[in-house]
Formats: sequence, C-alpha cells, structure tokens
Amino acid sequence: MTNNSINLTVLNELKEIMGDDFSELVNVFIADGKNQLDILNTAIALSNAQDIRRIAHTIKGSSANLGINKLSQMCKELEVNAADNNLSRANELFNAISNEYNEVKVLLEELL
Repeated sequence: MTNNSINLTVLNELKEIMGDDFSELVNVFIADGKNQLDILNTAIALSNAQDIRRIAHTIKGSSANLGINKLSQMCKELEVNAADNNLSRANELFNAISNEYNEVKVLLEELL
C-alpha cells in the first residue's frame, strides 16, 4: 500500500524486520529531521549552497530509507539546485519540505 507521502509497504517491511527497534528508528528520524530542518533553514538564510546541498542530501537519504518518497524527492530537487549554486527556489522548497515533514511526522506517529 502506498500514499502520496509514504510507501507503507517499505515501512511495514522495516517494521517486520526491525521488530521492537522500529519505534526507535522512527523516533530518531522524527527528532533528527526537526534538527536537520532547523540547520537547513539557517543555511538557506546564509545562502550557503554547500551546507544546503549536504543537509538536503542527508534528509533525502534518511527519508528514502523509510519509504518517505515525496519528502525525499523534494530534498533531491533542493540538493541538485544547491549543487548548481542555484538558490532561487531555496526558500520555496524549504517551505514545501518543512510542510511535508510535518505531515509525514503525524503519519509516522500514528503508526507507532
């Protein structure tokens, strides 16, 4: 089963494989995601393309590992733009990423 934000098949497979450790994985993702978004927001405010690229890459990877596809794709777009030193949409993408993270967070917490 999938929805626009989360591939529930991937998430359920992880839950089955990880057992009791699954809750810890999700809690770490949620806490780390909030921290990464705060750092990303600062990097955007400073127009630091290198940090933006690095942080977007980190969030992209951790999201993809959990089957959180939409968030991962948004971060990929920001990562690619920052790698090209194109920050014209950085604030717009950050807002979209932040909103998607908040929606995903609620969905993940419901699964715990």
